Amino acid sequence: MILTFLRHPAIDATDERCIGQTDVELSPEGQTALISLADNACRQRPDRILCSDLQRCRLLGEAIATRLGLCLEPDPIWREVSFGRWENRTWRDIQKEESRALSEWMADFEKVSPPGGESFQQLQARVLSAISSRLTTPGKGSSEGHTFLVTHAGVIRAVVSAFSNLPLRRAFQYPVPYGGQTSFHWNGADWSVLDVVGTRST
Repeated sequence: MILTFLRHPAIDATDERCIGQTDVELSPEGQTALISLADNACRQRPDRILCSDLQRCRLLGEAIATRLGLCLEPDPIWREVSFGRWENRTWRDIQKEESRALSEWMADFEKVSPPGGESFQQLQARVLSAISSRLTTPGKGSSEGHTFLVTHAGVIRAVVSAFSNLPLRRAFQYPVPYGGQTSFHWNGADWSVLDVVGTRST
């Protein structure tokens, strides 16, 4: 089985807000990119389309699934990391009002959670558990076929880290552009990296 992660199109991030699981709309640029991203995904002939239930992912998932005549499978399990009470606040406001908590998180975001949110280790555990139970468990997954998962940058980096045996912090060295793809192969026992954001692995 090939599993391709596709990051959602662009959102409006001009005001530098903390956006994790906040359900924001696509930017005009993101709306424009929907058609070309969906067409490109369809050319790869996936036979299953999963996505985060947040609209920035769901809209692209719907565009792909509709073109292919497939049933879209949205699920909150594929959402971006939760920033808890920092969600949809400006980083400047967080720095001003919760500087200590922000400093602690920035020093060790793998293990430290924002107030009421998730650490990146928790995000990684959530996503890997879902992959194991829904895609590779006998009777639920398959060693054949091509599954597309429209999701978020944090999710993609967490999976790259796990399947490449890299420390989670180092996964942030990989650029994950809007609309970027990252593919992995499941041979029935292990995952291997096929393609990380357009760069062939060696």
